[in-house]
Amino acid sequence: MLVERVKGLQALGVLTDKQPAFITRRDLVELNEELQRRLGSGEGGYLYQLKVEATAALSIAHMIELIESQGPETLEAFIEKSLKRMAMEGSRGHKSILNDPLFIEARKTLRSCMATENPKVKELVKVLEAQLQAKPDSRLIVFTQYRDTVNALLKALSNNARLRVERFVGQGEREGDPGMSQEQQREVLEKLRSGEINVLIATSIAEEGLDIPEVDHVVFYEPVPSEIRYIQRRGRTGRRVAGKVTIPIAEDTVDEAFYWSSVSRARKMKRIIGQLNRKLPEMLKETVKPTITLMDYQPQTQQAATSAQNLQIIPPPPKKELWKPQTIQTKGLSQALKWLLENLPNHTITIEEIVNRAYEEEGLEKAAVETAIWRLTQQGQIYQPEPGKIRKL
Repeated sequence: MLVERVKGLQALGVLTDKQPAFITRRDLVELNEELQRRLGSGEGGYLYQLKVEATAALSIAHMIELIESQGPETLEAFIEKSLKRMAMEGSRGHKSILNDPLFIEARKTLRSCMATENPKVKELVKVLEAQLQAKPDSRLIVFTQYRDTVNALLKALSNNARLRVERFVGQGEREGDPGMSQEQQREVLEKLRSGEINVLIATSIAEEGLDIPEVDHVVFYEPVPSEIRYIQRRGRTGRRVAGKVTIPIAEDTVDEAFYWSSVSRARKMKRIIGQLNRKLPEMLKETVKPTITLMDYQPQTQQAATSAQNLQIIPPPPKKELWKPQTIQTKGLSQALKWLLENLPNHTITIEEIVNRAYEEEGLEKAAVETAIWRLTQQGQIYQPEPGKIRKL
């Protein structure tokens, strides 16, 4: 469904720099923002049709992310609460999804999935029980992105006698969910502190800014692509004594991409902070010199005025074309991405050299490694200083 929508967008002249299968959710978000801006400024015409197609493509991409990282219950809730409502309110893009024969087929498959135990929930129960077996008085937090997932987990875990579970969400109303008042939040945190409950299922509201009791184990129900949120979630344990973090990942899904993205960015942040800590004392010793800009400077002489008139604006250098492989291969791509993020050196290296190394050390297919390099370069995680050469950012 997503590929067909992207082909429609490319036929209208946008997102033509990539093959349809490689268009990301971020690409669609940026396109929607640009279209919204241009429509808001008074442009129209074919932009309306573009907006319909782009809205539908973004919703489909979101549904793919939900089924891969959350599970069928959360996707079903999105369809019932959001997709149908937006279609009823007149959204042509969402109406086109509901009427798509492929969507009708996918919905039947989704309903059959509901009868099968979600493997992520099964693994989550194992993690929670193992922690409580090792330390019966443990406190645990399970972080998840969506309230619908919170409710699904609450229902799935409430029948387990060893798990005393409560939810923890924000105050705002979300698609019929009234949220929790400050008093309700305080009561739940007090229950966790006293041991009346031992598992808190929380959204991002618990990541920062609240007096969360000390916990022994934090579980990310899904990885998050943000290094800030990755660090904040982890920071809820291990404050006084060693804590533990578990991140269940569904293989060959967005979970893998989000996990390695957050880990890579967190490492980069740590490296930058280390460099700043070394350089900052020297920088503070330097004398700060005042900067005179053209806005501040008023020429007082004819010679100065002539010099100002003769100032030339230097055009920016032409944009460097990104290296692109001859063959784009998705088979083995996730393994190649993982290997590159772990093994790519900080110094400049030729693409041929790193491809051969991946093949010799891990047996990775060269086309998959080249495709992984191309994707990471597009995402800004690999820098291309000159054609045929790359280095880690």
